[in-house]
Amino acid sequence: MNAQTQQISRTNEIAIEIYRQLKATFNINVLWSWGISGQKAMIYRNMPSLGFSVNGYKHKGWVIISLNEGKDLYNIYLLDKLQQVTETIEDVFCEDLEILDSLIETGEMSKEEYIDKVNATYQTNY
Repeated sequence: MNAQTQQISRTNEIAIEIYRQLKATFNINVLWSWGISGQKAMIYRNMPSLGFSVNGYKHKGWVIISLNEGKDLYNIYLLDKLQQVTETIEDVFCEDLEILDSLIETGEMSKEEYIDKVNATYQTNY
């Protein structure tokens, strides 16, 4: 196996692990509420990463979660639809990935405010 093939394989393994950690952190309904799509393994800023598109209340665009292998911590990058970085959060432990929901969907809303917004948007009684 050549070096490039090894790098692709390692990047895919890390992206799969990041996605597994997201599914362990969040109920699948939370991930769906973000409008998550287009998941792909990538190298971003020289780090193995998982990138995906979201269509949340607070953030619409791309989310990239990169593994800083030297620190064994994640960096989170939010990119707008033109792929310009709008926010960067560095040194995130895997158990702190729940920060993503406030970055993408809920912002500073309380749980009650969020439920009211969902009900108004979808004309339901969540």
